Amino acid sequence: MVTRAMRVLIVDDDETTLLLTRRRLEAEGHSVEVRSAAIGTTNAVRTFKPDVVLVDVGLPAMTGYELAKLLRGSSPRSRLVLFSGRERTELATRAREVGAIGFIHKSDSARIVPLLEAMLRDAARRG
Repeated sequence: MVTRAMRVLIVDDDETTLLLTRRRLEAEGHSVEVRSAAIGTTNAVRTFKPDVVLVDVGLPAMTGYELAKLLRGSSPRSRLVLFSGRERTELATRAREVGAIGFIHKSDSARIVPLLEAMLRDAARRG
């Protein structure tokens, strides 16, 4: 279990996903900010200082992969997690390519809190 509340920035263009994911995280005591588009996300990372940024890969205008690369370049300490319903093998490969600490398949969203906590613990151990 995480010893302190996580600060999570969620970037997803689906309002229902944003709402449900936010509720799940806040119900466990975590601080959450949301963005429905890639635009403005780098500023949100700078001001909110999240422990993890949960990025939908199917964003309009700029894909989640492109956003993850941008965030990796502008905020190298940000921990990124891809969030999608796409095929798991593709997500695992793309997560490595963009420097994310992992991915969460949207079918696993009911377990998002323990999955994020485990990824952050593993990332902290790796340094």
